[in-house]
Amino acid sequence: MSENIFRMIKVSVVLPSMNEEETISICITKIRSVFVEYEIDGEIIVADNSEDQTPIIVKNLGATLITPDGKGYGYAYKYGFKEANGEIIVMGDADDTYDFNEIPNLLTPIINGEADFVLGNRFKGKMEKDAMPWLHKYIGNPFLTWILNLFYNSGISDTLCGLRAIKKESLDKLELKSDGMEFASEMIINAVKKQVSIKEIPINYYKRKNDESKLSSFSDGWSVLKFILTNAIIR
Repeated sequence: MSENIFRMIKVSVVLPSMNEEETISICITKIRSVFVEYEIDGEIIVADNSEDQTPIIVKNLGATLITPDGKGYGYAYKYGFKEANGEIIVMGDADDTYDFNEIPNLLTPIINGEADFVLGNRFKGKMEKDAMPWLHKYIGNPFLTWILNLFYNSGISDTLCGLRAIKKESLDKLELKSDGMEFASEMIINAVKKQVSIKEIPINYYKRKNDESKLSSFSDGWSVLKFILTNAIIR
């Protein structure tokens, strides 16, 4: 019988959430089932700024609920990271577009010493029809990924993918500052600068249970582009 490599580490899964009452229980249940199946010493931290029933559901399911004292995708993550006790941090959205059953695939390269930072690649896995808007799939994501690679040569094919895992000691090296959607790009840029080893793996990506995306295509895209270009100029 082969050794269970997942017993060797403690894992923190950090989820930012805002009004995800339809899906938060699905996400937490999947994560807990992975912890049980693979005998992972894990914790779930939900950084929540909801006005619906999301925080009540989180508490009832026994996950750690924290309420950031500020707004923004990046701010929620930074707030959640402060509470994380794991040696490896897993990141993902609370809208069930990412399949948390894939957590072991994210952890394996880190545990085996192949990388310190693992990102999912939605374009190389199975993408459910209409999971990503046409504008994002064929223009926004490819263009922003191309721009980031042009200046930083990260070698990443899906720089905006939100399903990620990173060693806590490597995360601390990144000294992340961004509060908004540019946070995802800042992680990669700073990982390249700090020579944190990165690996991509194919993941599956699914359509939201409802059509109320939290993304604002043009304003979020502009924020990311401005961040990449500004940092490229001043580095």
